[in-house]
Amino acid sequence: MTIWTKQSPPTTLPDVGASDAGWSGPVAPPGLLSRLRRLARRNAFKLTVLLPTLLAGLYFIHFAAPQYDSEARFLIRGRQQVPTGGLGEMLHASGFRPASEDAMGVRDYLQSHDAVAALRARLPLVEMFRRPEADEVARLWWENPTAERLHDYFRRMVTVEYDTTSGITALRVRSFRPEDSRTIAEALLGLSEAMVNSLNQRLQEDGLRVAREEVGRAERRLATVQLEMTQFRERERAVDPTRSAALALENLGKLEGALAQARAELAEAQRFTRADNPRVVQLRNRIEALNAQVAEERVRISSTDAGLSQQIGEYERLGTERELARTQLASATASLERARVDAQRQQIFLLRVVEPNLAEYARYPKGVQTTLYIFICLSVAYGLAWLLVAGMREHAS
Repeated sequence: MTIWTKQSPPTTLPDVGASDAGWSGPVAPPGLLSRLRRLARRNAFKLTVLLPTLLAGLYFIHFAAPQYDSEARFLIRGRQQVPTGGLGEMLHASGFRPASEDAMGVRDYLQSHDAVAALRARLPLVEMFRRPEADEVARLWWENPTAERLHDYFRRMVTVEYDTTSGITALRVRSFRPEDSRTIAEALLGLSEAMVNSLNQRLQEDGLRVAREEVGRAERRLATVQLEMTQFRERERAVDPTRSAALALENLGKLEGALAQARAELAEAQRFTRADNPRVVQLRNRIEALNAQVAEERVRISSTDAGLSQQIGEYERLGTERELARTQLASATASLERARVDAQRQQIFLLRVVEPNLAEYARYPKGVQTTLYIFICLSVAYGLAWLLVAGMREHAS
């Protein structure tokens, strides 16, 4: 008995060269991509976590240049507002108050474009950040950087932290030479002190400007009144019309008294003598002269054109204006003194707590710590991605 079996045709691999004859470059076999995908899938943790951590460790150990830091600490304080009277005045007479807003303003200034520009004008800042011993990754990449690029790099190398509890501001500077770090820190402290002095000057000018303007107006008003009074005296030829009026009234009183006495003598003489008696004639002439003098004095005192009454009125008006101007000047001067005292109380001071130090060894970059942080962060990211992919697959199935 013959048994027939069906044999499958022999399998042959496709001729890759024949099928890809039209391609000019090398082409990977179709199974190579799938094998690479399987290899990457099996070694995903090594490729995404271990390999970057190994590269970071190699950089920090063999290529990273040492960075030296210099630290300084300072306080911003203002004068204590002195309470009036009692024990509080004795306790706070020479105290200082924390100036947190001013301290935060100084902190923001040290990290601003203005501070970088002022520091660049004082120091070769770009050359300090491009020292020959600096590595290619950590150094400043541009020889002539723009203001924005230099500011970004500056904020990486300089940190300013303000402690709200103690009120101390910590300034830390990193560079590739210890003397460069200390020089930059010293320059930044100098800029901070200059800014504090500028704030004090601005506060003092703003506080005293209004008071000084008021004093100036009062002085000009008093000078104007004094000038008018001088012109009045030269015009009227009278130093003090009130005294002149008093003398005129006194003289008028004497004349009226003499006139009354002369009239009494005339009446007495007319009783015993004749009308043509020389004594009676003399008394009549005297009475006429006294009447003329009295009338003249009364006209001079009560004249509405250039009399003493008008002079006294004008002089009293000028005197009132002068007293008001003097009172205004005294009040403005007292206000100026109070404003000056208040401006002194509002002054702020920068007190150095820790001077910039000269580093003896490099504290940066922290290779082991940074490598460990990279490993932990990548591991956490890998775990989250794995959980996300696993959840998607489970949901799809």
